[in-house]
Amino acid sequence: MELNEIFRTAAATVGSALVMFIITKLIGNKQISQLTLFDYITGITIGSIAAEMSVSDEVKDLWQPVIAMILYGAIGLILTWLTMKSLRCRKFISGTPLLLIDRGKLYPENLKTAKLDIDDLLTRARTAGYFDITKIDYAIFESTGAISFMPMAKEAPLTPIDLGYEKEADKLVVNLIMDGIVMEENLRRCGKEIKWLSKQLRDQGYSSPTQVFLAVVDKDDNVTIYPQSEKQDRKEPFD
Repeated sequence: MELNEIFRTAAATVGSALVMFIITKLIGNKQISQLTLFDYITGITIGSIAAEMSVSDEVKDLWQPVIAMILYGAIGLILTWLTMKSLRCRKFISGTPLLLIDRGKLYPENLKTAKLDIDDLLTRARTAGYFDITKIDYAIFESTGAISFMPMAKEAPLTPIDLGYEKEADKLVVNLIMDGIVMEENLRRCGKEIKWLSKQLRDQGYSSPTQVFLAVVDKDDNVTIYPQSEKQDRKEPFD
C-alpha cells in the first residue's frame, strides 16, 4: 500500500467520523428503543456510506459521500421538525399508540397491526414483571415499539399517599470529591467550605482528599466516602 493511499484512508476515516458526530449531535441523542423506523434506517445508511467512504477505492471524490451523509441527516432533521410542529405529520411519521389490552380484554387486530403475536405480548409482559396477564388492566403498544403496562388497581403497589402520609421529597446526592479532586463548585452550591470538608475527612480517618476515590453528601449533610485502593479487588459474583 502506497503512502498516499494510507493518507487517503486515514483522512477519509477521520472525515467520515467527524461528519457522523456532527449529524448525531444535530439529530439528538436517542436510545435504540426510542428511534423511529426512519431514524433507524437513516442511521444505518449514514454508517454504510461512511464505511464505504473510508475503505473503498472506487470513491474518488470524498465530497460525494460527505454530501450524501449531510443530506440524509438533513432529511432526518426536517422530519423531526415536522413531527414537532404538526400532529398529523407526527402520527404519519412516528405512528400512534395501539391499545392491546383494555381492562382485561385483548385486541387481536391491534396485535396484528403492531406485528406482534400472543407469545410476543406474553414475553414482554413477563419481562415487565407480569407473569399473570389477567392482572393487567391496560397494555399499550407505543410508537417506539415498547409496550406500557398498567396493573389492575388491586394489584398496584401501595404508595405513601395510600397509607395516609406524605413522604418527604428526596434530593440528589452531591459529589464533593472525585478521583482525589475536590469539586469546589459543588461544595459552594451546598453552602459548605473547604474547612467543613476537611473536618468530615478527618472524622472518618482521612488526612487528604487524594486518599478519596469518591465522596458524596446527602440532603442531611451526611458524607459518605469511598477510599482509593492501591490494590483493586474485582468482585465477580457470577463467576
